Amino acid sequence: MSIAFEKFAELETRILRTVELVKTTRQEKDALEKELAGSRSEIAALKREVDELKRERDLVKNKVEALLESLAEIEDEPGVATEAAAN
Repeated sequence: MSIAFEKFAELETRILRTVELVKTTRQEKDALEKELAGSRSEIAALKREVDELKRERDLVKNKVEALLESLAEIEDEPGVATEAAAN
């Protein structure tokens, strides 16, 4: 009977270790999921910031192009080239 009791005690110990391992694994999983969720929101914020910067870049680009076109028009006007050369 003591052999059966020893086997039962060994089984009980293994089950308790398994339960603790499962608890620890779940806690680690929950922590990693929270961290991943935080990383995802940070990535989303960075993507929004990049999109905003691209929009700003496009606005500046369009303004510069408009200014260059205005300058080209001024240079193409008769008499402007001679005035520029005189200065």
